[in-house]
Amino acid sequence: MEQHFKNGILQSPLFPAWDKGLRFELSEPGAHIDDASGLKQAIHRSVALFDEVFRDEDDLLVVADVFTKKSHDFFEKRPLTTYRTFVKTQEVLDQVRHELITEPRSSDGDEMITHRFLQPCRKSDLRYDLMLETKCFEQERLPITGLMKEPDSRFQLYYLNKTRNIIYHLFSERGCDIIASDIEQIRPLYEMYTDWIEDDHRTLMDTRFKQTDASS
Repeated sequence: MEQHFKNGILQSPLFPAWDKGLRFELSEPGAHIDDASGLKQAIHRSVALFDEVFRDEDDLLVVADVFTKKSHDFFEKRPLTTYRTFVKTQEVLDQVRHELITEPRSSDGDEMITHRFLQPCRKSDLRYDLMLETKCFEQERLPITGLMKEPDSRFQLYYLNKTRNIIYHLFSERGCDIIASDIEQIRPLYEMYTDWIEDDHRTLMDTRFKQTDASS
């Protein structure tokens, strides 16, 4: 699945474009960003799902995509702090790779680019509970990338399980997409956390897994 990151920006959220995926609802519909109970539930669910997707022995690739205008030079002044904050050792941090992807011009004529940071690691190398908690609180404020003063910039984080070919994408405190190259890899999640599945897409997901049952 890593090739999908090599061919440009992934559609975000991932679920609508993928036929082997799940979308989970992390916080209650209508809950406000400052609702402590809603955020506590979102953090709990995001960490629980992460622990199911990633085993201690799995090889991970954490992909950070920062979308911004080419004329912005803030990365030269303030390097991305995502991995420095959440990776436990300098030895692992030294393996991070940086790529630039050029995008079509924006409406005001300024060329857009994507700064893509790829961090190979194991689950034990990450403070992933803190990473997910920060993402749940983040919404549009982008604190973990230092983009609070860059209103034209956007940010996405993807976690790729290279061992089992699963992508975990916490796109906001509202929800989480989990997709796989083999739907059977995520069937345990579908069965174990069925109450967390997003209601708007439940019928579609039920159909996907029942079709797989019928063909086996």
